[in-house]
Amino acid sequence: MKLNKKLYSLAFLAGLTLFTACSDDEETPDVPGGNEEETIVLEGSITEDVTLERGKTYELSGAYMVEEGATLNIEPGVKIVAKYDDVVDYILIKQGAKINAVGTQSEPIVMTSEQEEPGAWGGIHICGRAHTNAEGGQGSSEIGGAIYGGNDDSDNSGTLQYVRVEYTGYAFDEEHEANGISFYGVGNGTTVDHCQAYKGSDDGFEFFGGSVNISNMVVTDCSDDSFDWTEGWNGTATNLIAVQESEDALGYACDCLIEADNNENNFDATPISSPTISNALFIGNGAEGKGVHLRRGTQVKMDNVQIYGKTDALYVESAQTENFLLDGTSTMANVKISGALVNKDGIYTNEEFLADGNLTNQSNPYADYNAIAAEYSWINGWTRTWGASSEEAENIIPDGTELNASLTENATLGAGNTYYLSGAYTVEEGATLNIQEGVTLIARYDDNVDYILVKQGAKINAIGTAENPIVMTSEQKEAGAWGGIHICGRAHTNAEGGEGMSEIGNAAYGGDDDADNSGTLQYVRLEYTGYAFDEEHEANGISFYGVGNGTSVDHCVAYKGSDDGFEFFGGSVNVSNMVVISCSDDSFDWTEGWNGTATDLVAYQEPVETLGYECDCLIEADNNENNYVAAPVAQPTLSNLILVGNGADGQGVRLRRGTYVKMNNAQICGKGKPLTVESEETENALLAGTDAFITNTTISANVDSEKNIYTNEAFLADAGNKVDTNLTFADFDAIKAACDWLAGAWIGE
Repeated sequence: MKLNKKLYSLAFLAGLTLFTACSDDEETPDVPGGNEEETIVLEGSITEDVTLERGKTYELSGAYMVEEGATLNIEPGVKIVAKYDDVVDYILIKQGAKINAVGTQSEPIVMTSEQEEPGAWGGIHICGRAHTNAEGGQGSSEIGGAIYGGNDDSDNSGTLQYVRVEYTGYAFDEEHEANGISFYGVGNGTTVDHCQAYKGSDDGFEFFGGSVNISNMVVTDCSDDSFDWTEGWNGTATNLIAVQESEDALGYACDCLIEADNNENNFDATPISSPTISNALFIGNGAEGKGVHLRRGTQVKMDNVQIYGKTDALYVESAQTENFLLDGTSTMANVKISGALVNKDGIYTNEEFLADGNLTNQSNPYADYNAIAAEYSWINGWTRTWGASSEEAENIIPDGTELNASLTENATLGAGNTYYLSGAYTVEEGATLNIQEGVTLIARYDDNVDYILVKQGAKINAIGTAENPIVMTSEQKEAGAWGGIHICGRAHTNAEGGEGMSEIGNAAYGGDDDADNSGTLQYVRLEYTGYAFDEEHEANGISFYGVGNGTSVDHCVAYKGSDDGFEFFGGSVNVSNMVVISCSDDSFDWTEGWNGTATDLVAYQEPVETLGYECDCLIEADNNENNYVAAPVAQPTLSNLILVGNGADGQGVRLRRGTYVKMNNAQICGKGKPLTVESEETENALLAGTDAFITNTTISANVDSEKNIYTNEAFLADAGNKVDTNLTFADFDAIKAACDWLAGAWIGE
């Protein structure tokens, strides 16, 4: 049978000296990616560094072992597929070797199997030199028989980030099944975050001693334990999710969400297992099962944890484990469980658990995986959901597709692909538009008004990189060619009634949830926006309507738009590393009570002689144009600004209509009036210097004060301010020289 053949292969391999797949005379050890003509097979041992190339697919056949001194580098988007044959497939990282598997949210590394069933292959096994309380202080890995353990708790076995392992758990025999990833004495010099174990037949992640710290880890439908530790693991684990789909849908009941030991043969073995677990959600599918099972002398410190879906959601046993909880050596705080705590030895009781401020008999508030993803947004874009095929997991829209509809479920624009925008592309409540790095989106030059609208309760996760940005442009490479991005959130606005309608798309925005999350925008460049719907409605590069500070926005560029670069209609969203180049209206604009932070801003207006037109303000800022004292008052905090205009008679930073601002470390030049202040409310606030102030700012000409309240003398009296008529930046390259964060391809030419 297949099991015996695989065991035969394992024994055969153990008796061989295995050699790298790279020949000795290769100048570079990179493994070329497979294509239609060639499939690269990973097998044997590597004794020098090897790199699996970005976005390519490799085949795993048998044991692939990284020997001491070698490093296996795996680039974003790599897919490794274990063959469905008679060879035992697994990856083993030995002591002194490393694995650097570094994916991204938009390009995770996926390790899967031709046979898409739990138990199809053997997963990843990493052996380090950190402690274990196994007898003698060392052990041998269950798979591969490799040595682990030692006394170097800072040992570094590499990096695992954005890695998904699917269908692991191969049964070598009754005692040896393979987890998704097994950490054997792995040290805290190793970096592990954003990893998922999906539908394995053994544990998702297991820790045999060691000190490795982990974060943002997901286990989905693994039939044994989701997380398992033993032999003295004492790392930290932050942001954990374990979910088990209903038994009716999945076809089997899963075991524990956590199974935790100190040492099964010696409950008092030292160093004692004592991990710190924080911010975790565990949802089981076994009515008669145990959820978090603490036993055999383990300690634990647990904070902000939810446990549902098991009859015994929290089960504690052994005198050592229960006494640690009773005397405070182990702690539980802010823990919610369905049902009541169950103990075996009668020491740490449900009453003690409640006395520590925890809650029992709680109901699971999450209806499905999408409900979890709505709250724990860090799982979006790289994890695989219940029941989805590999393709459906990402739901990648085919390259070259024309986009012009309403999106009612999650969809992904695939890395490096090109798409065409023809008309409105609307993301409806509950849906997420994921845009992977290197995507190019081109607005058609036709009779349709082209724009992207993200409604309240929807999300956009557009995540590029410095060298592979997301570029949104137009067939017509002229300012005003298309309508940009419009994001509507549930954060505050001081518009009348506390709500408003977006200028483009007429979508509702506003509310009272300043922590609202509309997704992520990183390394996104928008070109030639500003389409004029009519005299009152032109489209900015990105319009933020009541967007909350749960949204992440950084490293975005608005290039040659005919309206504003970035405009904020209320909200609390924080932005950083934002660039506006030659937008003919205002570079940055806010109104309706925006109070977020903005760090590292650049606005540059190319000279009129080469650009062909004079641009308006570098910043135009209001509280509310109809009610200067409307609350909450606009009060953003700005720091680290370089603002360079192209209009000799124009205004640079224009603060008016009751806005407040806290601005520090700015350079403003290229306008006849680099700093203009208007309205009694704005000028009085600046003069008082509490709710509004300007410090460490250099301007190229005197302050222009409408009400003569906050005067040039008042400006100069504030800390670090000065007027320097020689202040100038010759060109954009001069700005880049002053801001190292502008490096990379994301800015454009």
